[in-house]
Amino acid sequence: MASQKMALLAVAAGLLCMSALLNGAEASCGGFTASCQEPFSVTGSVLSANCANDAGNFASSSLDLNPFLSNNNGNLVEGADYIATCTPEGFALLGSPFYIYANCAQDNGNVVSTSYDINNNVSNDNGVLAWNSC
Repeated sequence: MASQKMALLAVAAGLLCMSALLNGAEASCGGFTASCQEPFSVTGSVLSANCANDAGNFASSSLDLNPFLSNNNGNLVEGADYIATCTPEGFALLGSPFYIYANCAQDNGNVVSTSYDINNNVSNDNGVLAWNSC
């Protein structure tokens, strides 16, 4: 009986979240490119953009990505300290995806080019860039 109530509560919560999203509420994960504008830049591991706050005003915001990304055998993944074994190589905004590029060392010592779509994790929190693990 208790497990049925918990299941019903979970379904109800999911429906409320879906309803909010369909009615214009933003998801808490990623999507910063929808409310931030150029010029975008990535210098070293720091992302910068002009982001709108709740009042619609734009201000410059920056976020150091190094505490949130890691090198896993030549692949950028969520973690920390990717700068220790990777060299940042820039970014590309391709519609919704926002890829950062880096050359990263593999376990065998080879260096490979890799990328990570940070738009899945970086959000605009009232004009401030924020990382969300989703």
